[in-house]
Amino acid sequence: MQLFDNPLKLSLTAQAKSAKKMSLAKAMFDKKRSAQLQFCFDDLYVDISRQLITPPIFNDLVKMANAANVQGSIAKMVNGGTINCSEGRSVTHMDARRPETRSTDQSKKIEAFVDKIRKDKSIKSVVNIGIGGSSLGPSLVSSSLAPFSDGPDVYYVSNVDPADLSDILIKCSPSSTLIIVTSKTFTTVETLQNAVLGRLWLLKSNVPLDRALVAITAVPEKAVEWGVHESNVFQFDEGIGGRYSVWSSVGLPVMLSIGMKKFNEFLKGAHEIDTHFINEPIESNIPLVLALLRVWNRNSLEFFAHGIIPYDGRLKLFPSWVQQLEMESNGKQVDASGKALILPSSPLIWGETGTNAQHSFFQYLHQGQDVIPIDILFPRSHLKSGLKGDLELSHRMLIVNAVAQAEALAIGSPNLDQLHKNFSGGRPSTIISWAQSTPYSIGRLLSLYENITIACGFIWGLNSFDQWGVELGKTLANKLMQGESLEEVSPAARCLLFDK
Repeated sequence: MQLFDNPLKLSLTAQAKSAKKMSLAKAMFDKKRSAQLQFCFDDLYVDISRQLITPPIFNDLVKMANAANVQGSIAKMVNGGTINCSEGRSVTHMDARRPETRSTDQSKKIEAFVDKIRKDKSIKSVVNIGIGGSSLGPSLVSSSLAPFSDGPDVYYVSNVDPADLSDILIKCSPSSTLIIVTSKTFTTVETLQNAVLGRLWLLKSNVPLDRALVAITAVPEKAVEWGVHESNVFQFDEGIGGRYSVWSSVGLPVMLSIGMKKFNEFLKGAHEIDTHFINEPIESNIPLVLALLRVWNRNSLEFFAHGIIPYDGRLKLFPSWVQQLEMESNGKQVDASGKALILPSSPLIWGETGTNAQHSFFQYLHQGQDVIPIDILFPRSHLKSGLKGDLELSHRMLIVNAVAQAEALAIGSPNLDQLHKNFSGGRPSTIISWAQSTPYSIGRLLSLYENITIACGFIWGLNSFDQWGVELGKTLANKLMQGESLEEVSPAARCLLFDK
């Protein structure tokens, strides 16, 4: 069922008119309302009291989820149903983070490999060649968990621009480098072009490929055919989409960096959120509540965009990761049965780390004509480091800035005499915080946003697990590289591509 056909749509649309006029400056100080709009899961704290929402609206959103049978769709996904209907596949990324998965032959194979490489002190560098989910997820986790890294240096190459690969390899020595080629189909042209260059770099220094070249793929025979030794090929299930794949063997560079014990803590955090998502009632189910809020803002209040603002420098890639996750999953024009969507789906996702964002686009958030809801995220305490000085003060400043921005966006500061200093307020935000950025909490955070995205897809009635919109440009580019389909491109394009 599409959102347009949901029996709660009309009621929510009617309530949106008054919600747009509500005073957050008053509503935020209603203690009863505030208590109803705050949620906890262990040390994870989620506060939606600065959203344009009332308890009656919240109740109707819960009813909307029930009408859409979201929990039935979750159960179907978990039980192996064909959720990815356009490709005829089940969706299995949750399996990769279940504890029992760690006893499979594939998991044991990759764990033995990780232990071997981490003990081999001659391996100083790991270069992961991939693109999209084959790079962005692991790169985000590596950056987020940098304080926990005690293995080789890990680098990520995703852009086919040769400068990207060159700038990484210049930091490495061929004799002490392991190259990982990550591609679900092992046909991704950008990845394979970079892999060819990386392989040549190794061969020119007479480095044995069976020691220095590894492949991660759902089609192992293609990796072997390409030239990777069978013992160095690690498989993952075809039901795991790229943007949901860091939990599988795609996370190998992270495993090599932080070790299996910490990586298993990362998996545990994700699995805990999965269990909560699967079993918790809608009204207290944090991923579902945040999904309902996303749909409310996008479709009832008609806010076209959503900002992701992590106040944690090591989460600098988090906005980009969420951008791919949500927009590739839910940026669709048809529902799961192939019928045209009547209402729009995914908002435009964008963001940057705070406090940098405050000195970049927060002017737009505070006084721009468009209202953009945002998520403000931060750990409530910092990890110890070797840096000298008052680190507690620095972290305190970080948190104060995060909370102050949420308050200022909501409350505003009216000044009708000097309109350039007028802040209307009523700008919604959600605060998401946790104790510290550990492997467990980062796994939990990523799983949270995955499940928000999936729940939104179920409410909109679409398939969040295919990405046909990625294919058209790639197909045309492949044809043009072969000198085909010249008649399909404009004269201006032909001039750029082929004329001297």
